[in-house]
This record gives sequence, C-alpha cells and structure tokens, in this order.
Amino acid sequence: MIAGIVLVLTVIAFLLFPKAESNVPPAASTTPPAELVYCSNEGSKPCVVSFSLDAWDNMFVNLLLPDLTFPAFSLVISRGGEEAFYECQRVSYALNAAYCAGPKQPPGEPLTLRLIANKDQRLLAEGSLSIIGLAFPTLGVAAVTPQETPTVSAMETVAASPTPFSAFATETPPPFILPTRTKPVPTFYPGPSYP
Repeated sequence: MIAGIVLVLTVIAFLLFPKAESNVPPAASTTPPAELVYCSNEGSKPCVVSFSLDAWDNMFVNLLLPDLTFPAFSLVISRGGEEAFYECQRVSYALNAAYCAGPKQPPGEPLTLRLIANKDQRLLAEGSLSIIGLAFPTLGVAAVTPQETPTVSAMETVAASPTPFSAFATETPPPFILPTRTKPVPTFYPGPSYP
C-alpha cells in the first residue's frame, strides 16, 4: 500500500514538473534588442527607410521589418530628455513595411528611436539617428482639359499664321494643341458570314 502511494505521488510530480517549467519566461525575451539604423542593401531589419511630413505637420517614420512574425509595436523617440510616442501599423500592400505617425521632430538633431512591443512592452530595437531629410507633402497638379476638341482646320489655321517674334510682345502665344487621334473605321470585306 505504501508503495502504491509513493508511485502515485511520483506520477503526479512528473506531471506537474513540466508545467512548473512552462512558467519560466522563454530565452528569446532575454535576447538583446536589434540595432535600429537607416536601411541599406545588405543591412539588417528592422530599419528606418525615411522620415516624412503630412500637410498637418505630423511626422511619419517609414520602416522595413524582418518578416511577418515581427510583433505589433510602437515607436518612442527621445530628444533632449523628452519622449514622443508614435502609433505604428503595417502597410497593407507591403506587409514587411510599417509606418509610425506622431509629432514632428527637427532635422539634424540626434534622436534615440526605440521599437517597443505592444504585447509585453519588450524593447525590440533601438538606435540613435539624426533626421537627414524630411519628405514634404506635395500638392496635386491637375491638368486643365479643354472642353472642345480642336479640329484639323483650327490646327491648320494656327500653323498657317505664325506670329513674328517680337521682344516686346504683350500677347501670350496660343497654347500648343496636340491633335487627337481617332479610332480607324473598320473596313468590311464581302465574304461568307460566320454561323
């Protein structure tokens, strides 16, 4: 009877022993963070591709990530003892790319960038960089489309009556108008029809 009790306690101890080990944090969390640098052809990832601004002076930090298993993260930028937090998300059409949005930082000053895992606040990557350039937003340029399509006779009139060059001309020259192409009219040949 005593041997049976000892045997049952031994089996229970073996069953509980692996569970006790599972509470130990994995060795991967003790690995040092990756170095965060500007991206290069042979460089490691994660890395910084560029900095840019939108029309409302929000700064975007564009990043390349090593692979799809890279955890969700936030960016913290430290400058002169102050920290700024940036929300980050993956780009839907390029899953190894992400961008982080937050307050504008001045170019040329050294900044400390840290990628922090959202799940467990673990430091994923860290680096000291200076913003070497900011891409500013561009306004869209819309081409004005003429309401009427020029005819060949209008083109011949412009070509037939050139104005002489004058250094003191006050009139603006007529705009250069490209002729429009039309689709060729199909030619039908007599022949047997298809069933």
